[in-house]
Amino acid sequence: MRKIFRLAILLSAVLLVAVSCIKEPEVSVTEIEQRSLKAWIESNHPELVNNYQEEGGYYVEIMERGDENAEPVSGKDVWLWYEFTGRSLQGKICETRDCMIAEQVGTFTKYTHYVPAFRFSGEESTTMMEGTYLATFNTLKIWDDDEQQIVDFQPRYGTKMRLYLPSSIISKSQSIDGGYEGSYELDESKPMIVDMCIYGHVTNPVAYEGEWVDRFAEVNGGLCDEHKAVIEDTDATEETKARRRTTRTDGESEEADARVLEFYDGRWHQPIDTIEHLYVNYAYNPSKVYGSMGGFDFQVLGQDTLKYPSEDNYSKGGVYKSADLNQRVNAALIERFGEGLNTDEKVLAADSLKRKGAAAKVWYVGRFLDGFIFDTNIDEVKEIIYGEVKSKGSALTFAMGDPESNDYVLSWIYSIPTLRNGQWAAVLSVSTYGYGISGIVGSHSSTTTTDNTAYYDYLNYMNYMNTMNNIYGYGYGGMYNNSYYGYNPYYYGYGYTSSGSTSTTVTTTSTEIPAYSPLLFQIFVE
Repeated sequence: MRKIFRLAILLSAVLLVAVSCIKEPEVSVTEIEQRSLKAWIESNHPELVNNYQEEGGYYVEIMERGDENAEPVSGKDVWLWYEFTGRSLQGKICETRDCMIAEQVGTFTKYTHYVPAFRFSGEESTTMMEGTYLATFNTLKIWDDDEQQIVDFQPRYGTKMRLYLPSSIISKSQSIDGGYEGSYELDESKPMIVDMCIYGHVTNPVAYEGEWVDRFAEVNGGLCDEHKAVIEDTDATEETKARRRTTRTDGESEEADARVLEFYDGRWHQPIDTIEHLYVNYAYNPSKVYGSMGGFDFQVLGQDTLKYPSEDNYSKGGVYKSADLNQRVNAALIERFGEGLNTDEKVLAADSLKRKGAAAKVWYVGRFLDGFIFDTNIDEVKEIIYGEVKSKGSALTFAMGDPESNDYVLSWIYSIPTLRNGQWAAVLSVSTYGYGISGIVGSHSSTTTTDNTAYYDYLNYMNYMNTMNNIYGYGYGGMYNNSYYGYNPYYYGYGYTSSGSTSTTVTTTSTEIPAYSPLLFQIFVE
């Protein structure tokens, strides 16, 4: 009996040990994914095992080191230009800012401005996806084959690298809308491979933007620095005063109302003399050629380490590859609206918009300073740029009585009241008077469901028929029965259908406007 008791205790102990041995230790989802990613790297890219980055738990492959003479971007509070393409471990594209890749995977849109992202990278905060931020802000630990040891590497202009990121540092708040989507949607909790190329950085984007705008104005007609926006009579010459007193075509004598002929000299003028980097070219019309491309010359930045492909003359994809694009756009504008106030006589004869009345109609083409058209309400331009007119354009109404009540960008509110009826003008400004330092996030597609009214007609008739059958019966002669002599519109081909609603995907893409984006508007007012 005592032996049996001892045996029972021994078996219990053995069972307890066995149970304790098969109990799984608790492992977080993040740890499981990092183990899986490590196993994948060891299997597919064993040469990168030593390029593991402790902070973030990701791997780095340096494809091109970049310009060794350029200043590194790591460890600084900077705004950074960088191009990137994200894909799954199987190689499926889930997002890209590369035009050629978008064309290859069939996600290219004519409404998308395929340029590098422009995001803030700083010690306290960032607007970059976490994985790309860690790879650019931190000093990377990279295995050096020549030295046979791990060395420090700091990304800089021209650095191309491939990042193998776990999902824990793939921020879902990162926008991949507006035409930058790939052909594959990456599931949550899945790692992503990111190809990244750094083009440059600035510590003061406000100053850089102002320099860009001023340079554009200097190349395309010149900046006026001789007089203020509003000229007093005491400052004018006798000849100028005489021109101001020119009789208008309606017989009234008019003192020019602050937009005198000095301002129609082809140069860029401040509509308000206290506002910097906001200019109006009052003599602009689409037939005037400034550069070799027709219209404005967009190649104004010069060569420096900030340049990325097509930065000063957008030529990526679609119609922007055409050398005669600007000529075609300008010809369409002239054909529809004419050349505007292209002589001194027309300028002095035209009413100022303030004199004209309570409202002005505005037609416009909105561009970035690389020539890309991000918006227009002119159908002829839509047809050239997009190959379609999804919605018919109409003139925007600008209230002249209270300009600040208009829900438009500040560059319009400050400049349009200084124009004349029937005039072309070009408005150039920094983002302060455009869409601000945050810009606008692009959007892509929406799905709408359209109800089939014929279906409801069918249901109504069927309900009506069934009600009458309940009253009169289904026998011979019943007015609403289903027999040969009955009235049944469904069976007798009255065109009603039993199909319900139809679901149609309507693709709409609005262009992303990046932070600190200078803008150029070609405007016609009437």
